[in-house]
Amino acid sequence: MRTQRLSVPVAGPVDGDGRALARRLTAAAGIALVGAAVSYLLLVRTSLGQRFDNAAYFGSQQSLSSAVATDNEQLRHITADSFALVLVVLLAVGVLRRRPRLGAAAALAAGLAVVGTDALKDWVLTRPNLTATDSLAPGRTFPSGHTATAVACALALILVSPPRWRGLAAVVAGAYAWGVAAQVQTAGWHRPSDAIGAALLAFASVAAVGAVVAWRRPVAMRWSRPHRFALAVLAGIAVIAAAAAGWGLLKVLRWLEDHLHDAQTTAGIRHDAYLTGLSVTVLVVVALVMALLVLLGRADLDHVDPTS
Repeated sequence: MRTQRLSVPVAGPVDGDGRALARRLTAAAGIALVGAAVSYLLLVRTSLGQRFDNAAYFGSQQSLSSAVATDNEQLRHITADSFALVLVVLLAVGVLRRRPRLGAAAALAAGLAVVGTDALKDWVLTRPNLTATDSLAPGRTFPSGHTATAVACALALILVSPPRWRGLAAVVAGAYAWGVAAQVQTAGWHRPSDAIGAALLAFASVAAVGAVVAWRRPVAMRWSRPHRFALAVLAGIAVIAAAAAGWGLLKVLRWLEDHLHDAQTTAGIRHDAYLTGLSVTVLVVVALVMALLVLLGRADLDHVDPTS
């Protein structure tokens, strides 16, 4: 039997069937997929992109050994078992909110992101050897499975959270997501492109599944009282990351373009490339968290009529 769509009397404009939200989420998912493809083409399939990527990778080896050891230890906690536990938590949140379908959808979105990134890395995407330094770094590493796991779980939690707690979930879970995306680089597990591409793919998965939920299930839309505080915190972090990324890119890319035939970059440029890669990665993850938070607003997905 087809579910009857609801028009719920809440403060502010109402879109009972959520189809406008579904269209926005679908468009956002498509943009993220294009962004992932562009990051792959620019950073993996061009010589300048590979030189930047590898300079950042070698620059991470200049990090403090204590920081590397800490990041390695924390990253090892991201396992199949811990991921399965997060999926159970997402399901449980949905059940506790009387929205089991939403919980299942959030878990599905995270699962698709992780399986999809692993499949792309292992079976689809290749890394041509275009530079002298590429043979000295790890081979096929795009996209990062650990980053996809962290970002997808964070975004899925935002999706399934109650509207009034969505801002807090975005800040807390988002901090974990961009922390892991940075750690995989500091630990020397991945290049910047790997983390950036994985984050974009994770967003695409969550946004696409969210669009299906908004299209198929009742949605109560409330545009009053947006998540101002959470967005202000995230915007502040994004501004700092953008400033660091912009300055670093200008400096590092200019040097790389002027020294096309250098087999290896200097230690200073490698360190600058590493910090720039971290800044760009954090900026991308924060922007994705903000985008999902703005798109969802205070929309109550898979809405349950309190009178039923």
